[in-house]
Amino acid sequence: MKTLVVGAAMIDMLMKIEALPKSGEDVLCSESGIVIGGCAYNVANTLRNLGCGHSLCVPVGKGPYADMIRLELQKCGYEILIQDDSQDNGYCLDLVEASGERTFITAQGIEGAFCPEWMDALDMDPYEKIYVAGYQVCNQGGHAISKWLSRHADKEIFFAPGPVICSIDTEVMEEIFSVHPILHLNEKEAMDYTGAEHISDAARELCSRTGNLVIVTLGEKGTAYYEGHQLRTVPSANTTVADTLGAGDSHIGAVIGGLSMGLGTEESIRLANRVAAAVVSVQGPVMNKEMFDKKMEEYHE
Repeated sequence: MKTLVVGAAMIDMLMKIEALPKSGEDVLCSESGIVIGGCAYNVANTLRNLGCGHSLCVPVGKGPYADMIRLELQKCGYEILIQDDSQDNGYCLDLVEASGERTFITAQGIEGAFCPEWMDALDMDPYEKIYVAGYQVCNQGGHAISKWLSRHADKEIFFAPGPVICSIDTEVMEEIFSVHPILHLNEKEAMDYTGAEHISDAARELCSRTGNLVIVTLGEKGTAYYEGHQLRTVPSANTTVADTLGAGDSHIGAVIGGLSMGLGTEESIRLANRVAAAVVSVQGPVMNKEMFDKKMEEYHE
């Protein structure tokens, strides 16, 4: 059985800068480039590199960005499950500072327009797991996706709300929480959303609302997880950071991959920590299979 990865594939415009400019200030970038990204695409890249069965469910529109994305998906062997010619795909400006920290400015296109007709047309029989990205539920498509998820509560659902967690409509969030998703987020997102002062309190509150595993990435401090009894932490893998693009996406992708391969919770998170360490050691959010295998050997325990 496979995982259905729901979200976006979009254009990432990468710019390396010394530091973010102040208001009204101009800066020059030292390097720039254009790649295909998007949370769902990044998650699928990790599942593909791990050899785990999945399908990528991302809208492809009509326009120059959509043409680039379509070619990349076909190159990777993905069937295009949603085609809508009403608008182009969007893009994301990724500003990467010398420290490796990144700041995103996103202009959404067709990937922000999920609708019931798209979701109802999907054949869900081949899938036992569903991943959903937060960006696609914080706008007009949120209700369509949350109601669709409520009809597939028998699946194992993974939800990564991301930095837009506080912008998601309350009704949409409650409907998603009602299907008991495995929740994956970083420390800042968990603290901002719950208002808790300690990560243990944040994880406990989130688990009480979803009734399922909560995974909180802590950067170099590792990854905390809470399953209803005790907060546990899995140490991070030592790495040299080139940039942090795709770190969270690769992490949840590897968690899904580990569980799909029959690993337990802690073993899956340990694998995910290694994968995330490998991804942040290279520039950009994704790696091809050859580079992935090489990096995973370097981070082999």
